[in-house]
Amino acid sequence: MPKESIQVGLIGLGTIGVGVAKILLENKENLARRAQVPVILKAACDLDITTDRGVDFSTVMMTTDATEMLKDSDIDVIIEVIGGVNPARTFITQALKAGKHVITSNKEVIAKHGKEFLEVARENNVNLYYEAAVGGGIPILHGLKNSLSANNIEEVFGIVNGTTNFILTKMTEEGADFETVLKEAQALGYAEADPTADVDGYDVAYKLSILAGLAFNSHFSYEDIHFEGIRQITANDIAMADAMGYVIKLVAIGIAREENSVELRVHPVMIEKKHPLASVNDAFNAVFVSGNYIGDAMFYGPGAGELPTASAVVGDLMDIAMENEMERSHPSMSTDFEEKKVVPIAETTSAYFLNLVVKDEAGVLAAITKICKEYSISICKIDQEYASGGEAGLILVTHKVCEGNMQKALAEIKELTQVLKVNNLIRVGL
Repeated sequence: MPKESIQVGLIGLGTIGVGVAKILLENKENLARRAQVPVILKAACDLDITTDRGVDFSTVMMTTDATEMLKDSDIDVIIEVIGGVNPARTFITQALKAGKHVITSNKEVIAKHGKEFLEVARENNVNLYYEAAVGGGIPILHGLKNSLSANNIEEVFGIVNGTTNFILTKMTEEGADFETVLKEAQALGYAEADPTADVDGYDVAYKLSILAGLAFNSHFSYEDIHFEGIRQITANDIAMADAMGYVIKLVAIGIAREENSVELRVHPVMIEKKHPLASVNDAFNAVFVSGNYIGDAMFYGPGAGELPTASAVVGDLMDIAMENEMERSHPSMSTDFEEKKVVPIAETTSAYFLNLVVKDEAGVLAAITKICKEYSISICKIDQEYASGGEAGLILVTHKVCEGNMQKALAEIKELTQVLKVNNLIRVGL
């Protein structure tokens, strides 16, 4: 028989946890109407339960010990929003083994241990939900699992990190350098004190492993994904991209290839201004999905923030309530994964923007183009940016070429005595 109520235990009262609590406590009548049963926040856990968070917790059991709610047989669902791997991994595993459904917004723990969680969930006849782990309030995972399930997904790519998108947007609009905008992002709360996970690409790699797993019905370790961040992007790169009709974005890319292989990579990309992703600014996220029946679809919305992310968490809770109403007695997620390999980055292809500082003398261009010819690199544009003090700025844009060939050519170009510095190498186009 269906349960007469859905009782929830919440682990973590940070930004997202407080947002979840607000929705569950302030919108309980509407949630009960949609769920057909009361949805009750029974308990909340945090190391700090005394700070006033602007939420009335008078009806909620407050605790600093998560094991109390994990042992509570009345609690049906555990929501974990503390982030990181430990102790989140332990709490999730214990909750699943205790026969409780789990909802998490924790992309790192899902990227690293999601496969084992799904196996434990199936063994214990419960479900694991993690919509909020990718794209904040955007229902991209639900879309892949349900709305687009009739399709063979061919490509999934997009902007899925609000911090880096905010930084690149400000650099584009203001002509500011990376470090200046990073400090502003930290002051506004968009970036952490230690921004490594965001600006060096780890966060996007975690999210791409989750997206790709659903899109291509497999399991991909984030460690197999080639990822780069945005620390090396300069105001000058952005200005030159703008002059050529491009904007620079940090993009997650997943492409189905032949013979059960998938191309997965994360890196800055020069995107044509006319492309819809080029106008996705500030902390907003957008994900493109290409399927064999639907064609192209785009999911767009706030990629982070207290209430957008909390909204996705509570959306997962409503899915659990619907399963309760339907008296479903088995997990709804699939663990029947296909074995697929990740294409090595050296075997991918792209066009490239190469920014060099060279000696202002005869023969430089001939030496560079000779190396490019040896590695079958076709150049579509060459531009001298400036010439001063015996130095010149040289820009080359290539046609599509094998990454491995490009990297070999770049290594040789760096060794030329006429080449003083390689400022940047950025991929062009999606």
